[in-house]
Formats: sequence, structure tokens, C-alpha cells
Amino acid sequence: MKPARPATDILQEKFAQVRKELTAALIERDDEIDVVLTALIANEHALFVGNPGTAKSLLLDSLLAWTGGRKFSILLTKFSVPEEVCGAISLSALKEDRFIRITTGKLPEADYAFIDECFKASSAILNTLLKILNERTFDAGDGVARKVPLRMCVGASNEWPSPETGKELAALFDRFLLRRTVSPIRSQVGQQRLLWIRDHTPKLSTTIAPEEVEWARRAAEALPWSTEAKQSLEAILRDLAKEGVQPGDRRLFKTVGVVQAYAYLCGAEEVAPEHLEIAANTLWEDPIEQPQKVLQVISRIANPTGMRVTQLLLEAEQVLVACDVRNLADAAKAAAKLAEIERQFATLKGNGRVDRARDYLREQLRKLKLASIEAI
Repeated sequence: MKPARPATDILQEKFAQVRKELTAALIERDDEIDVVLTALIANEHALFVGNPGTAKSLLLDSLLAWTGGRKFSILLTKFSVPEEVCGAISLSALKEDRFIRITTGKLPEADYAFIDECFKASSAILNTLLKILNERTFDAGDGVARKVPLRMCVGASNEWPSPETGKELAALFDRFLLRRTVSPIRSQVGQQRLLWIRDHTPKLSTTIAPEEVEWARRAAEALPWSTEAKQSLEAILRDLAKEGVQPGDRRLFKTVGVVQAYAYLCGAEEVAPEHLEIAANTLWEDPIEQPQKVLQVISRIANPTGMRVTQLLLEAEQVLVACDVRNLADAAKAAAKLAEIERQFATLKGNGRVDRARDYLREQLRKLKLASIEAI
């Protein structure tokens, strides 16, 4: 018996709760959390690239524990064989001159997948992955292309594929609609949390079933676009073309659904211009130069508030790093600068990101004052 479909706002609350809990546990991974949750809602695939030890696996393991359903995870090497991904050959079928794979517990039967070091796959594995990720079908060997239940695959790699890696890797790279570089922890506060809090494993209070994820996808797909959001996206694409950034038609088409999914994740009832910030992870092809250009164009046109929030947070972090709390004059000067930054936050249009940034700044100002008092 299938469970009754919950109200849309109840599902949105469930996504909001896991977003909050993941953000609270993982240090400086807010954007990565938004990317993977958006991909989950949009029924798309996501790729994270970064050095080892940047919590990519921790984030994805936590999310897969939340989703329920069947999961498949693998770390690929140049020695990996198709049997590890798709299942072994049936010996009983071979006796009957039939080539059939036993897919139990493997990728063709998974609802969710995590493929670490995805670009190290052999040609045989790549060909299978391309079919499963793009068309969501798999031929077990009998010539019948069957639909697979895969809802989302998350890939991880320590490096971007180079232009010389060949068409197969380029095709696999394109299958990941959302793509993002994962950077090491940069802020002083983040490094302190990393050093002195020993357990960073997210504690999730809810779970979500695959059918609920599908209901969320349909609700997101039904979200209307505001006129301002449509105009902003069209303006972004015009400016990107001037910058020499022209993503393919399929990527453009799918970006519309990704933005709707992000708006749903944010609890919105329609797509607004600020929701286009998620498109900074989709509207580019070259991972070396284009992501920064895309981010700048989107921030300028669709989300100037978000761009200003980032600038103010960077200013605040520079003040905190340079401050010596044992020097009362230095601490007082830093506190005055932080208070001025907080006043600038107050002039910005209120939204969740502005409110979270102001709360963070107030907390750092409080800690600075306490540290100064203890130093006396």
C-alpha cells in the first residue's frame, strides 16, 4: 500500500529541516548542500571536484542515509571492471549460451548512486555509465533496454577532466548537470570548529522516501516563473554570450528545472531572480575560466544582494583574522568595524541568506567582546 501524498508545504519543511541540519554539522559547505539537495529535487546528477578531505563523502553519505531507497557506492580506479558496477555474468545463463548480468545490489538497481573518482573509469564502464546517467536505461545482455530506478547520481573527483582526456570523459562530464569545486575551509571560525569539534557527522531528525522525492520534483516543476526571473535569465544568457560562454541547448533547457527545484528548496511559491544563483553551477562548459564569469554575471543581474552579502562576509572575516583580542585597542577597533558591517547588512533586503549572515556576524561580535574581557 502506497503512503498518502503529503501536502507540499510539509515536504518543503522536511527539505528545509535536513538543509538546516546538514549546514549546522558541515563546515562551510552551505553551497554544496544546496547543490546536492537541488539535484535531488530536480532528478539530476551532480559532480563535486576538490582535494581529498574536503567532506565530499561525508556530505553524500549523510544525504544517502536520509533518502532511503536502494543505494550504490563505488570508488573507481583504472583497474575497476564492469562487474563491480553492473554485476557479474550469470554462469547458469552462460550454460544456455546467454550473456546476462546479475544486477542485484549494483548500479542498475539503485535509486541513488555515489561514484567516487568517476573520471578514472575504464572505457567499458564509461559506456555503461553514459547510458544509465543520460537515458536511465540498462541492457543486462539480452538486448532489452530496461528503465533503471536511478533518481540521482553524485560523482566526485580530485580533479577536473582535461581537454585532452577524450570524448568519453567529456561525455561523462556533460552528464552531470550541476558541477562545483569544493574548496578547503577558509575562515578562522571554520578552522576552529574543524580543530576543536571532534564529531562533524550530521544528526538528521527525518528521513524521506523515494516517492516523496518524486512528489517534491513534481511540485517544483509546477512552480511558476515570475516575469522578473524570466527577464533576468534572458539577460544573463545575453551577457554570457558576450563573454564567450554559450552552454548547449540541453544544458539551458535543464537549467530551467534546476532553478525551479532550488526555488522549491528555498520554500518559494514562484521562481524569483535570486533563485537563479544556482545556475552558476550549470551554465558553463570549461571548468577553468567560465565558472567565475558565470557567477559574476548572475550575481550582477539576478542577485546583487547575495553578491553584497558575500563581500561583507569577506570583509568581516578579514577583520577577525587580523584582530589580536589580547590588545584591547585592536579588539575595540575590530568591534567597531564589525558593527559597521552589521549596519550595512541592515540596509539589505531581508531574505534567508541576509538573516543568516547577520546572525553569524552578531555571534562573532559577541565572541570578540567576550574574548577581550577574558584577556583583561
